[in-house]
Amino acid sequence: MATQPPPVRKFGQFGYAPVGAIIDPDPAPMWGDLHGIPMGMQYFYGSLRSPRSDYWWPIRGFYPDRARCLHLAEAKAGGDFSYATDHHTCYSGRVEHGFREGKWGVWRPDGTPLMLTWDDRMEWHDDEVRLTGRLVGKGVQFFSPDPEVPSGYSSRLFRVSGTIKGTEVSGLVFHDSIHIGSGVDYIASPAIAVHELAWVGFATEYEDGTIHSGHLVHGTDEFNIMVIHRSDGPPLIARDLEVEVELDGDPLAESTYPVKVTYRGGGHTWIWEALEGGRCPVRHDLPDAHRWRQGWVHPEGETRRPKTTEALMETYNARLLKAGAVGSGGER
Repeated sequence: MATQPPPVRKFGQFGYAPVGAIIDPDPAPMWGDLHGIPMGMQYFYGSLRSPRSDYWWPIRGFYPDRARCLHLAEAKAGGDFSYATDHHTCYSGRVEHGFREGKWGVWRPDGTPLMLTWDDRMEWHDDEVRLTGRLVGKGVQFFSPDPEVPSGYSSRLFRVSGTIKGTEVSGLVFHDSIHIGSGVDYIASPAIAVHELAWVGFATEYEDGTIHSGHLVHGTDEFNIMVIHRSDGPPLIARDLEVEVELDGDPLAESTYPVKVTYRGGGHTWIWEALEGGRCPVRHDLPDAHRWRQGWVHPEGETRRPKTTEALMETYNARLLKAGAVGSGGER
């Protein structure tokens, strides 16, 4: 999908075009206000693998007053995911955010911690997820100055280890923070409910220890951003993107998932490619042929193979079809 010329807008309107930055990974600002906008959610998600080829992808969010359900997707390497835990079987009651005993976090009303972070550390305490980790590199952020529903998104990466369902695991986990107007659910906001087409938060660790991480976002109304931290080079930030998405079938078919998404911007090309399997079950609670699939992200021409990856691509296939973003190699 080629870059479109910017539209003429009314004074003070910017569409949903975000501005991005690399940030100091101090956790404290993630709980404070951002340009007068309150924190709307904190959450963890990432890829965890065991020596026996078990593969889990947990995601857990916390609104200011209550827990969002834990989705715990599990698979064997090379297979598709099923949900071991969902909203029927996890804690989704009231929570308290704050700073206690030198740690930022989220607690149940009885004081049981669910999410903790301080300095370069994190801990994830959940029904079947027990992880600890250390920070990797800097954080990334982007902000959409929409006059009606402005929003901010910040993200930090951790290398983690621990247990899931009693099995020892290790991998890469993100701690992300969303800022949005009080009472507004980001999932129901224009960013996700209207504009998003193809978004991946990713981390790739190579055998030589190099790590690339960040977010690649493509959407309508100029909701586009490439913001990448690299341990082997300077960061990359671009917002004028050309994006092409390849699917493995009819965009509106329930069996269709993304196989490759190419983002070009700022003189660089970054590619998400699907892993073998890696498909999450279709979520019928989300609209527009929503799909989740695991893959890995790399710059064009990369010859190294990854050691550890986290890259759950989220697409809205019906919107991609409408926007004309389904390209060669996939279903047109």
